[in-house]
Amino acid sequence: MRYFRDSVSENEVWAVTRRQVPQMEKYLMGTYDIIVVGAGHAGCEAGLATARMGKRTLMLSINLEAVAMMACNPSIGGTGKGHLVREIDALGGEMGLNIDKTFIQSRMLNTAKGPAVHSLRAQADKNLYHLEMKRTLENEKNLDLKQGEVVDLIVEDGKVRGVVLKTGSCYRSKAVILATGTFLAGKIFIGDSAYDSGPNGMAPSMELAGKLREYGLPMRRFKTGTPARALGKSLDFSKMTEQKGDD
Repeated sequence: MRYFRDSVSENEVWAVTRRQVPQMEKYLMGTYDIIVVGAGHAGCEAGLATARMGKRTLMLSINLEAVAMMACNPSIGGTGKGHLVREIDALGGEMGLNIDKTFIQSRMLNTAKGPAVHSLRAQADKNLYHLEMKRTLENEKNLDLKQGEVVDLIVEDGKVRGVVLKTGSCYRSKAVILATGTFLAGKIFIGDSAYDSGPNGMAPSMELAGKLREYGLPMRRFKTGTPARALGKSLDFSKMTEQKGDD
C-alpha cells in the first residue's frame, strides 16, 4: 500500500517532514555530584555507595521496572560470583542484604571439594528482589531515582560534566558512572535471527552507544545467555528429583 501521491516522491515528503519538525530544545533539570546511568546490580551498588558517602546522587534507568531486574538467572552468588557478593557485602554493599530479604532457597555449592571453592548461591524471588531494591533506593538519603534514557554526555574540555536525556532534559554533575549493562546497544540472538533489544523485551540504548563511539571509546559486546523457558504443564515433575536448599 502506498501513502504518497504519484506526483510527489517519498524523499520529497520526508524532506518536508524534517523541515516541519523543530530541533529538540535542551534544558537544565538539575545538578548533582554524581550521576549513575543504569540501575542493574552494578548501578544500584554505585548509586548507594556514592549517596552513603555523602554525595548528592542521581540514578537514571531507562525503565523503573528494570531496577535490579533479574532478567537472566534469578540468583545471587554461585561458583565464582559468590566470592564477589561477599566482597561487596564487606564493603557495605546492598546485594547481600537484599537477597537475605527475598531469597526462596540457598545452597552451598562445591561442598565435595575444598573450602576455597565453596560458593553460596541463593535463588531469588525475582520480582520481590526488584521491589525491595527499588524501595531501598527510593528511601536512601542523598539519592534521587528517575526514569529516563540517556542519549548523550555533556563533555567540556575533555571532561564529562553531565548527561542529556531523550526528552532534551539535561543534568550536570562532577562525575558520571556508566552502568548500562546489556541495554547498551543490546542485541538479541535467537537461532539465526538477531534484532536490537534490551533484556526482557525492553528498549535498548542505541543512541548513547553511538555517541560513545563518536567520543572514541572502544566498544565490545559481552554475551549473556538466557536459559530456555519451558511450559510448566508440559513437564512431568514426578520423574524429577527435587533439589532442596540447605537447612
